[in-house]
Amino acid sequence: MLGSYIFYMTWSGEFLSLLLLSTLGTYFVGNKIKLSVGRRKVYWLRLGVFLILIQLLYFKYFNFFIENFNDFLKAFKFQSQIGLLNIFLPIGISFYSFRMLGYLLDINNNKLKEIPSLLDYSVFIAFFPCIIAGPIDKASPFLNNLKTKRNFSSQQFSDGLKQILWGLFKKLVIAENIATITEPLFGTYQTLNGSALFVGAILYFIQLYSDFSGYSDMAIGISKLLGIKIQTNFNYPLFAQNVADYWRRWHISLTSWLTEYVFTPLSIRFRDYDKYGLIMAIIINFLVVGFWHGAEWHYIMHGLVSGLMFIPLILKGKMNKKIKSSNSILPTISEVKNILVTFVMFSLLMVLFFVKDMNMAIGYYKGIFSSSFFHLPNFKLQKEIGILILFMIIIEWISRDKEYAIKELFNQRSIILRWGFYYILVFLVFLFYIAPKGFIYAQF
Repeated sequence: MLGSYIFYMTWSGEFLSLLLLSTLGTYFVGNKIKLSVGRRKVYWLRLGVFLILIQLLYFKYFNFFIENFNDFLKAFKFQSQIGLLNIFLPIGISFYSFRMLGYLLDINNNKLKEIPSLLDYSVFIAFFPCIIAGPIDKASPFLNNLKTKRNFSSQQFSDGLKQILWGLFKKLVIAENIATITEPLFGTYQTLNGSALFVGAILYFIQLYSDFSGYSDMAIGISKLLGIKIQTNFNYPLFAQNVADYWRRWHISLTSWLTEYVFTPLSIRFRDYDKYGLIMAIIINFLVVGFWHGAEWHYIMHGLVSGLMFIPLILKGKMNKKIKSSNSILPTISEVKNILVTFVMFSLLMVLFFVKDMNMAIGYYKGIFSSSFFHLPNFKLQKEIGILILFMIIIEWISRDKEYAIKELFNQRSIILRWGFYYILVFLVFLFYIAPKGFIYAQF
């Protein structure tokens, strides 16, 4: 626990007191929920949820509401005197707030049979590999890890190191080098043709995946070194074959959290409306996803469009139907078609993620869907980066049925080949290393 707090202080020391107070407050409320019945139980749950949401609303959304209230008054020729506050966002607040919410809801729903000690609960909330950008673990499996006696396992230690190495490769070699292209591209998007903007959207999708999944791999790998198992957060989403398949593979801890605590209760409440009730539930669920990412209209539109993309699957009754994938090295024609269509759809959707505002989003989409789309891209893409991206995708495709890409790669080959491959990855990390500016999801 102490190590986690020291780690958090290095990132956001001025908000350590907020993390401590939130931890103590929700732990106290959790005890009250467990010991109460009837209306008092409901009262304590509502109080706990309120305490968590009020800090999220203040730090993430207060200025957003002020800005939109001012714009609303201006539309009716009124002059608003409400100024914006100088608010700094605590690192990881969205992630540890959802851990706290899930903990209180699980106690209320009797999914957590025993109240943990304050020490164990504090470790669960502030566990240093996860506090900056997840994964968002459920309380019960994580706390069970702490109860189990952990003995050193050379196999698990080796497994953790390999996952950390693959995460470092994706973050430092792939994501950071793509950023050297996408950052100037987005800054001058008005001067670029449609094909260049389209390639930029594709590159950003790969960059975001490499950055975020790289962080998750490192977090999971570090946890393995400590003998703690945390939730998988990505399952090769670049190979998803439709919208539902993608969201089963992308940011799994967030989508599973929202499925349990938002979508499922809403779908039950709207069940009398059949498929239209399911559509309402999925759209509200993804509006929450958008709003969770940040207090900007482009994030909210990202969530709304994500929900709307489910409508064809829901109307066809295929939302919950899992696609069977072949295990062969070469994909089938059907797989190639489905993967390419889904990949392009989400690359275009990610425009709403990286833009600064809706005006930029509109301008960027207009640029893509212009006649200049059929021209050659008018910016330079380094061949080395293209080769590295292709290398990552091939390795992940070969190992797409494994927990992470290099988990069992070359295990059946000679030790020289296996360790040679690891040294190549280490060499590439040092060769293409660019000082990272942080993790993209740390801002949420």
